[in-house]
Amino acid sequence: MLRTFLVILAVFSLAPIGASAHAQGALETAADAASRFGPEVGQVAPALDVTDAAGAPRTLESLMGEQGMVVYFNRSLDWCPICLRQTLELEPHAEAFADAGWPVAVLTYDAAETLGQVAERRGLSMALLSDPESRTIDAFGVRDPIYDDPDHLAYGVPYPITFVIDRDGVVVAKFWHEAGLGDQRGYATRISAEDVLAAVQSR
Repeated sequence: MLRTFLVILAVFSLAPIGASAHAQGALETAADAASRFGPEVGQVAPALDVTDAAGAPRTLESLMGEQGMVVYFNRSLDWCPICLRQTLELEPHAEAFADAGWPVAVLTYDAAETLGQVAERRGLSMALLSDPESRTIDAFGVRDPIYDDPDHLAYGVPYPITFVIDRDGVVVAKFWHEAGLGDQRGYATRISAEDVLAAVQSR
C-alpha cells in the first residue's frame, strides 16, 4: 500500500455507496483536479518564498535533512480546525521524520505572527512556514480554485497536499486527500501522518 503511495500516490474513496451518477462524476472530476495540483513526481520543486513563524526567511536547503524534506501545504492554522487537527496529529511524529532524514514543515497563508502564536500556544516544534501573499502556493500550483473571490476569507489558500522533496530538490512523492474541491469538502479528510512517515522511512 505504501509503495502505491509513492508510485501512483493516494486518493481515498471517491463517493459513498449509493451516490448518484452526477455526484460520482463530480467527485471523479475533483479527484483528477487534485491529482494534477503541483509538480509531478520526478519534477524539480519550485523555490520557497516564505518565512518561518519567527519571521526568518527559509529556503528548501535550510529546511532539508540528510535525505530531503516533507512539506505539508495547509489552509490555515488560525481558522481551519481540520488543518490545526492535522498539524497537531503530525507534531508527535516530527522527530521521527527528522530522524529518518526527512524533516517536516507545514506551510499556510497565515501571517508569521499568527503561526508563532499557534506554535507557542500548542507547543509545536516543527517548522511552520508563512506564505501570506500565496507566492509559494502559486509557484507550486496548488491554490484551491474554488476560492476565486479576493474578498473571501479563504482566498489564496492551497488545496491540502503534501510533497516529499529530496536533496536535489526533486519531488519524489506526492500525497493528496479525499476527492472534492472546496464546497465538496475534500479538504476535510487528510492522509495520516503515519502513512506519510512510513512511506519516507521505506525509501
